[in-house]
Amino acid sequence: MYTIYNLRIELLEISPLIWREVRVPANFRLDQLHTLIQIVMGWEDCHLHEFEVPGDDPMGDPPRFAPKHTLDDLFSDGVEDEAKASLEELFSKVDDRLIYTYDFGDDWRHEIRLLDIQTAKSPDNPPRCLGGERAGPPEDCGGLPGYEHFVKVLSDPGNEEYEEMKDWIGREFDPEAFDLGAMEKGLRKVFG
Repeated sequence: MYTIYNLRIELLEISPLIWREVRVPANFRLDQLHTLIQIVMGWEDCHLHEFEVPGDDPMGDPPRFAPKHTLDDLFSDGVEDEAKASLEELFSKVDDRLIYTYDFGDDWRHEIRLLDIQTAKSPDNPPRCLGGERAGPPEDCGGLPGYEHFVKVLSDPGNEEYEEMKDWIGREFDPEAFDLGAMEKGLRKVFG
């Protein structure tokens, strides 16, 4: 038997909530989870990121993981290589969680929570997106305050910044859109 995890990924401190539910093998590594999050949130993987295991000890440093190249360049003490850590090493029970931070300038923090542990008879269980709500914010929009301003401007064609924002985004953007088919296509392209 093979273990499968159902995870919920929520973008923190944003309202209305932006979330995804995904299914991954328990032996999924954190570097693979990073790639999955980039796909299902619509990010473009152009910024640094890290994972953190939140703990109960306010005085202790929580375990942190980042890509090897950023460990060599920017991080040092106490940060481990994400490619050497799997979810099954970090999650032992339902409701265990991780924090994933993407783009240290915009500071997009995601909570990843283990919803369910299942078994499968086959080892062929590629990652899948099972559901979600709303589009992920576009890259480099200025974090939460910038995103809120962006959405406000795009909702009002009479706003003096409207054309500038439309030009900046360079595509249609609907903050309420959620395209499960496009996410599944992206996951299949990368993970099979």
